[in-house]
Amino acid sequence: MDFSLQVFTPALAKGLTLGLFALPLFAQPLDATATELAQMSSQAHVQPSQLTIFKQNLGLHFPANWRLAYSEQRGDMFSAEFVPAQELLAHWSSLYCVQGFKGMAQRIDPEAFLDGFAEQYRHTCEGEMQYQKLGASELGGKASYSAMLTCDKMPQTHRGEQGIDKPVGEIGHYTVIAGKEDLFLLHQSARGEALLSLTSLKIAPPVERIADMSGLR
Repeated sequence: MDFSLQVFTPALAKGLTLGLFALPLFAQPLDATATELAQMSSQAHVQPSQLTIFKQNLGLHFPANWRLAYSEQRGDMFSAEFVPAQELLAHWSSLYCVQGFKGMAQRIDPEAFLDGFAEQYRHTCEGEMQYQKLGASELGGKASYSAMLTCDKMPQTHRGEQGIDKPVGEIGHYTVIAGKEDLFLLHQSARGEALLSLTSLKIAPPVERIADMSGLR
């Protein structure tokens, strides 16, 4: 599910605002050099990808059969989405999304941001929704907060495009990272009929796809 800044603005004014399972992730050190990253990518059959978000660079790595399906900066919001090569954004089973929110780090902390996101998610979910907070941590010297969101009946729509009418189960692992000025939301999600029972599902954290975040201020 994408985050809509317009929907979240009222909450901010009050003081807040994948196969069916994720593919195996290859953890890499956040300070890996370009040479080391290239060697690891070759060995693990992954491909590096670099995003430029508000003139800041974020290095990621994906399995070779994944692709960048969408990338856009609109005003103070950036969004990029990756899916398996054979899938479409209108109908995906695995999704990795990076969003940037310019200037938001000085207005709201990562936990409160996720709380607002969870409320938006709750309104979108047509079935049972669960919000599991995983807690705060530090990533590359930056404050972050992570949580799991699940829905057993999520509409199959994306960016206003009509997908399959039948709702599916969805599970997502979300992490918000606070830069000096900007907030960054990373999430990895999976959808499918097999996810309709969400009692014991797990999905890898999105930070495991980070290769280099030293370019984020």
